[in-house]
Amino acid sequence: MTQTELHELLLELCAQTQEDPWFEFKLNYANNDEIGQYISAMSNGATISNKSFGYLVWGVEDRTHNIRGTRFSFNVAKEGNQDLELWIRQLLHPKISFEIYEFNYQDKHIVLLRIPAAVAEPTQFKKIPYIRVGSHKTDLRNYPDYIRQIYNTNTDWSAQIIEAAGIQDLDTDAI
Repeated sequence: MTQTELHELLLELCAQTQEDPWFEFKLNYANNDEIGQYISAMSNGATISNKSFGYLVWGVEDRTHNIRGTRFSFNVAKEGNQDLELWIRQLLHPKISFEIYEFNYQDKHIVLLRIPAAVAEPTQFKKIPYIRVGSHKTDLRNYPDYIRQIYNTNTDWSAQIIEAAGIQDLDTDAI
């Protein structure tokens, strides 16, 4: 994403009236286990909310949505001697390709994770799927309707319409 796109996305998220299951704001909070849990929750929450991505953003007050900047840096964070990013990626299942953006907005350091929505199965961290309900992160297994909704997101490729296809593209034996 370009700097302009990141700034627009940040302002779009800050314009929301409240945090939702698909995005969360933090200032300087950086407990490694909870970051992994929030990535799981944002991925699953994006699916529940019919969004392509969830977002975890450092540098924004969660109550006021004021952009204040953060001292947290994902790029230098560690878990023991291991890079935090690698440590978290190893503990997510299924593997998801979240993106990390560190940038400045009006001279304030911002860290933004863009997290793909869960597809066909809940995203888990350390074998536990999470979801945000209200302002609380919790175990998704307590919400079977949400789990069912996530499992039903797998696209049925056989039901897709291919605009350029014609009758001549069909297998004559199948007809």
